[in-house]
Amino acid sequence: MPSRAPHLPHYVERTALQKLRAAPDLPATHLLPAGQKTLANMLQKGWIESSAGSMPRYRITPEGETALKAEIPMPRSAQTRTR
Repeated sequence: MPSRAPHLPHYVERTALQKLRAAPDLPATHLLPAGQKTLANMLQKGWIESSAGSMPRYRITPEGETALKAEIPMPRSAQTRTR
């Protein structure tokens, strides 16, 4: 199976984005199972932003909203089975 396109969030990223959509300005401990590496990757992609402080808090950006709403393509074999 080919790897997912970089503009599409994987399961853990999607979970964090959904949590941030429901309750903006959350600390990292509330975004589990997303760890520090996942959050750093999401920051790099521009999907989330953090506030400065001893315990950073995160919020979803417009780019994160777009990534969350992006259609996930179905594999061709799955498309033919549903018809």
